[in-house]
Amino acid sequence: MNNILVCLLGGTIGSHIEGKNIKLGSTVNDKFWNKAGAGFNLRKISPLTYSSEDATVADYKAAFRAIIAEVEKDRPDGVLILHGTDTAAYFAQLAVRVLSFLDIPVVITGSKLPPDDQKTDAIKNIKFSLALLGAGALSEAGRKTFGIVFCDSFMEDSTFVPAWQATDADYNGDHKKFAVKGTEVFLDRKSVMEFLEKESIPKILTVPNVPGFPYETIDPSLYDMVLIEAYHSGTQNSKTLPDFVRRATEAKVRCYLAPAKVNKNSYESENELTKAGIIKMTDVPLEGAWAQLQLF
Repeated sequence: MNNILVCLLGGTIGSHIEGKNIKLGSTVNDKFWNKAGAGFNLRKISPLTYSSEDATVADYKAAFRAIIAEVEKDRPDGVLILHGTDTAAYFAQLAVRVLSFLDIPVVITGSKLPPDDQKTDAIKNIKFSLALLGAGALSEAGRKTFGIVFCDSFMEDSTFVPAWQATDADYNGDHKKFAVKGTEVFLDRKSVMEFLEKESIPKILTVPNVPGFPYETIDPSLYDMVLIEAYHSGTQNSKTLPDFVRRATEAKVRCYLAPAKVNKNSYESENELTKAGIIKMTDVPLEGAWAQLQLF
């Protein structure tokens, strides 16, 4: 029987229905766990509870500190993290960089519906997650088993995506986009502890790839860094963005573009951004780039 550390951080998977409202929580009753966790020895911790849409880097760091302390105190066969789906991809991208030094299977999962909803996907997501953790422990996969389990909106089956490929959930709760493999960047324990002990958190302006974003109205000097999401072509706004990047560079604020591509030929707009001083982050989704910048 595998020993699994379960870290409950809130989100829909830890919530319950009261009338017509979904109330945030972090606990799931014993009846649920008897059904979802059969065959596993589960040790549960809930270091903090937060709403996924209101999550902060400080929340993530508190969760990581608690998980590291528990794993190093009484090493389990794997770690199951229950998290809200809204920001699970950002959490996963940061978690895989911070927790991989433990070299232990880690699976992050959530649900689209609360556990007490008759149509909840919570039970099957947890069952599949535990099966993956058990298989990872049996094969001694270590950090090679590290990712998100979610209920795919197409097949409605529980699906696993490596943390490096995790992307922000769409309306259906999916955490997967194609074409970006993700860059594996592991920190050693010393670097992880330095990151977790650092009180300051960088102010990163993250701009989605929306048409006509008013870059001319933004003062880049208010931020430590700027992260801009590229379109699938690997470029972005060529009218106002280059000037914004130049202003940021003059203010000694680095501007990053992700996911950037390495192509034989480049668009003129892409070349203009390069001339302006933008820094390309290749083969990494926006969520992974965001996580990487947190570690700088």
